Amino acid sequence: MTSRVQDAISWRRPRRQRRGARASAGAATGLVRAAVDLAMSIASGDAPAGDLSGLAAEPPRVPRDPAQPVAELPCVVVGGSPSWAAATAADRPRLWATAPRFWVELPGTGGDVEVDRATLALRSLAVAPGQEGPVTLDTRCDATLAAPGLEIVVQGSWLAVAWLGHLAGWRDPGLPEPGTAVGR
Repeated sequence: MTSRVQDAISWRRPRRQRRGARASAGAATGLVRAAVDLAMSIASGDAPAGDLSGLAAEPPRVPRDPAQPVAELPCVVVGGSPSWAAATAADRPRLWATAPRFWVELPGTGGDVEVDRATLALRSLAVAPGQEGPVTLDTRCDATLAAPGLEIVVQGSWLAVAWLGHLAGWRDPGLPEPGTAVGR
């Protein structure tokens, strides 16, 4: 059986942004309109093609096999000391994590770089530039990770960075405020 990643992580979860009464009423009205439009489309035979399961966004799930990566939770390597970290934006390496291993997937080469999870440490965590408002599960964050002979900067959702931290056994650094870094 799978479970939601947000329920499995050991880091403190960000609070959901509270909506005002006006925003909640507007969202409810929009949802009702969308449901009516969908029902009328189905009744008239113009049902949308494809899978409708994406209409209700589900948080990423932990796979049954802990050796399998969570497809929705890679972090993109945006900088660092190794030569492979300086790729163009279109084909940046991705840091993947599972219970038994961490690795960087190098695009276009078919190769991977193993990262020793036992020596990897979180040096800083900050909300990515341009992200405003309170931190949520989807807020983009920058994290600097270091190990002997290695320092990389990765960017991913707060949930992706928290998943790395959970698997690596890092302590919860607290929730970063926009424009600030949390160091270890």
